[in-house]
Amino acid sequence: MSKWGKFDFSEFEQLAKTFKKALDERVIERFIQDFLLEMAYRAERKIKKRTPVDTGELRRNWKVGRVERRGNAYQVDIFNPTEYAIYVEYGHRAGNDLTKWVEGRFMMTISMQEIERELPRYLEKRVMQLLNDIMNGRPPRKE
Repeated sequence: MSKWGKFDFSEFEQLAKTFKKALDERVIERFIQDFLLEMAYRAERKIKKRTPVDTGELRRNWKVGRVERRGNAYQVDIFNPTEYAIYVEYGHRAGNDLTKWVEGRFMMTISMQEIERELPRYLEKRVMQLLNDIMNGRPPRKE
C-alpha cells in the first residue's frame, strides 16, 4: 500500500477559529446590518432626487427606519409619512369630476429597481473587504 505522507492541518484549524471568533463577536451580523443601512441610504438619496418639488415637503419627508431582524431575514423600511406620497408615486385621478388621470412618478419604484441591480456589485466589494479583515485579524472597518 502507498504512503500518503503528512499534512499539517494547523492553518485550517486557525482559520476555523478565526471564523468562529467572528461569529461569536457578531461581526457578520453587524456587517449585514451596516450594509443594509448603507444601501437604504443610497436608495433614499436616489428617491429624493426623483421626488418632484412643489413645496419641498414630499422630498424632505423621506425617512429610513432601523434595520430589524425577523427570523432569518433582515428588514429596513424606507417610507414617507406625507399624506399624498402614495398618489405621487402611483398616480391619481384629478379634476372637478375626477375624470383626468395624473401619471405616477414612481420615484421609489424606479430607485429600488436601480438599487437591486447595483446591490451585487456593492455586496461583493464589501464581502471581500470583510473576509480580508477577518482572515488578517483586523477588526471590521467602520465606514
